[in-house]
Amino acid sequence: MDQAEYILLFANLLLGLGCGIPLARKLSRFGNGPPTAVFYGLLIVVYSLEALAFTAGMATNVPGIVLAVLWGFAFGHWARRVETAERRVLRMALLFSLYTALPAVSFALVPILMVFAGWSIVNVDDGLRFGIPQFVPWPVNTIMGFCIFVAGVAVLLKTIITTGEALLLFRWGGPSGRPALRAR
Repeated sequence: MDQAEYILLFANLLLGLGCGIPLARKLSRFGNGPPTAVFYGLLIVVYSLEALAFTAGMATNVPGIVLAVLWGFAFGHWARRVETAERRVLRMALLFSLYTALPAVSFALVPILMVFAGWSIVNVDDGLRFGIPQFVPWPVNTIMGFCIFVAGVAVLLKTIITTGEALLLFRWGGPSGRPALRAR
């Protein structure tokens, strides 16, 4: 592993562990269920799976989107058991989906690291040398464009899919199959 990979690994550890604590607290209060430590452990597992999926799917985001569907289903199913308003479910699902997108966000650090390594992040030739396929159109064929595009698409799709699916499942039935509470 070179220095850039260590920096990305450290950034992911910082994001996963650091952002997991406040989210675990919120989830614990939201669901009136397990203690914060249980949610924190679950969030670390979720983050680890997301980081592996992002690495495995690099530039395609397919494994991450599959996980977004899984997380949306799991969160929506869990939220149906909670007596709360739809607006609150939407907010918590959004926070959770943004947490799952953090490994993709860390990919946006790559252009900064490449500048420090002496690469041009806006040069097409350096994009080719970086490994971006030749058929990719400008500006995505530059290092900066590629990294921002891949990270942005991942965040956008994961947020829409996870949040939307969770909200739909919550709307289909609240606790014990009763219609979900609506925020007015």
